[in-house]
Amino acid sequence: MGLNFRIVPSRVKEEPGSRFSLTRLKALALEKAKKVAKRFRNSIVIGADTVVVVRGKVYGKPKDVQDAKRILEELSGRTQYVWTAVAIVDIKNRKSIVRAARSKVVMKRLSSEEIEMLASKNLDKAGAYAVQEDDRFIESIEGSFTNVVGFPVEVLKEMLDKFKIFEGAER
Repeated sequence: MGLNFRIVPSRVKEEPGSRFSLTRLKALALEKAKKVAKRFRNSIVIGADTVVVVRGKVYGKPKDVQDAKRILEELSGRTQYVWTAVAIVDIKNRKSIVRAARSKVVMKRLSSEEIEMLASKNLDKAGAYAVQEDDRFIESIEGSFTNVVGFPVEVLKEMLDKFKIFEGAER
């Protein structure tokens, strides 16, 4: 998008809960953005949070390799929904907006060897997998691919347009 940006961790404790709540997911993204916004005077701050959901059960980032194995075993061969909430806080104008994206992902059935191999690779990813690094375990994706990666770029662009970030700039 041609934006200059800096990654600033919010250090907000990510506790998505055991059952999916879009309201909670959006609140977490907004909390992250607001916490970082306190450190700046005149910026646009973006916060986000991504979870994987199967039949209402939430899968965030695994705690360790054992937890990653458990998550991958539960997701193997199943349809899941990747949800990402994105919040933008405009510090100068004291405005904020929160939106969410949902993508449907069907994962192939994983062998125990594949689970073993994947479990230690993606401890920092919701659902313990990363399609941007290895998508051979995914049967199909409906909706935003960038959302499954962890950040729905299309939604961000629409949101930034509301703040007139690109006004007068060539895209």
